[in-house]
Amino acid sequence: MKAHVIPPPEWDCKIQLSFIHKSGEPYRETFELPMEGLVEHWGQSYTSLGPIRASFDSNYAGDRILAHITVAGNFSLPCSRCLEETGLAIVGDMRYLFTLRSPREDERKFRSHDDEIPEADGDVDVIPLDGFNAELDLVPYIWEVLILNLPERVLCVSDCLGLCPICGCNKNERNCDCILDVADPRFEVLRNLK
Repeated sequence: MKAHVIPPPEWDCKIQLSFIHKSGEPYRETFELPMEGLVEHWGQSYTSLGPIRASFDSNYAGDRILAHITVAGNFSLPCSRCLEETGLAIVGDMRYLFTLRSPREDERKFRSHDDEIPEADGDVDVIPLDGFNAELDLVPYIWEVLILNLPERVLCVSDCLGLCPICGCNKNERNCDCILDVADPRFEVLRNLK
């Protein structure tokens, strides 16, 4: 099975920046990107269960382009406690500000003119561009949104009991008779003190 730590080479998500309306009218582009195999991240292997869906919503804000990228996909991976295969639906988004100015100059203007740009739920990444007549490859940004929304740990259910550390049985399916002596043997001498 193919493992991805970078975007798959078959992803093609290019847009012409000239298609974005200078009048400020919103522009939307959607993509369905093939994803087969695994995504490797956080030391985990996320098995893809189908294509990744991405949308690019943008509009001009002065002489900058404010973009909102949303990514959705379905994966499966082992539960962090019991190792049972668990389904995972990912939906995430990020905002980007594409500009011709240097990022520092644009950041100062962005912070001083909050009324020009819609309020974001978090930080906005400022990306300098060579020109607005160019073609923009969205693959690195879509991949970034996907990777940043993969959880480090997944549970099959919120109250998963996990595996017995002695016999290895799944405690969600059956109780075992193993006795867990959780006392640290280094403190055994202290048990006799009264």
